[in-house]
Amino acid sequence: MKKAFSLLELVLSFIVLGVLVVILSNPVIYLYNHSFKIKKSNEVFFNLNQTLLSMEKIYHSCLNVTLTSNSFECYMSANDDIFYDFSLKEFNFSGVILDNNESFFSPKSNLHFIENGISKGIFSNYKDMHSEKKLKIYTSDYMYIYDIKKSKVHKVLISDREKIHFFDEKFSGFYTVLYAYVKVYLENENIYIQIDGLNHNKRSFLLAQNMSKLIFKQDDKALKVSICDKNQNECLSKWMFL
Repeated sequence: MKKAFSLLELVLSFIVLGVLVVILSNPVIYLYNHSFKIKKSNEVFFNLNQTLLSMEKIYHSCLNVTLTSNSFECYMSANDDIFYDFSLKEFNFSGVILDNNESFFSPKSNLHFIENGISKGIFSNYKDMHSEKKLKIYTSDYMYIYDIKKSKVHKVLISDREKIHFFDEKFSGFYTVLYAYVKVYLENENIYIQIDGLNHNKRSFLLAQNMSKLIFKQDDKALKVSICDKNQNECLSKWMFL
């Protein structure tokens, strides 16, 4: 009865094992590479989809949109403060300018006014809640009101609980308070969001990297946005409706 392999049997075993490794290695390597490609592709499509969802959120909050083939820009209402604090949705930054062109009505707030050199009112609280670290900085006591009917911006100062001082022509009718002008654009293969606080304090934030294309196409009812990843050569499109 044999108790051990002979040298020949050991050599033959290694030869058979080597042949099996050679035969099986190619499918294993192929399956690994295929699985890796699927994983990378899923990551790319996830990132593309998240980028499109972010742009859609901005687009849905826009007033007076301006489009080019690879950018869009618009005013953002203080009622649609999507970048900072959702709890501020309970505040109301809209209302109506009365016919005398000097006083206003806002259902839930007195907006922003100055009393004895001290800022008071809900708009003042709104300003204080957004410190510099949250990138919302109001460097002056005036603000910007958007005439909803005429799609026009007015710079105003509210000096007390009722009086409005216009810096340009006056108007009466429905308004909403603006807090920023926003632009989404492609530059150097990156997609950026630029936020202009309307007081010449522009800041840009990176939304997505390594993008070869950002294309906006408008039809009568919707906006089609297409973006492409440069490294994986993958593209994704989304229709956005206002």
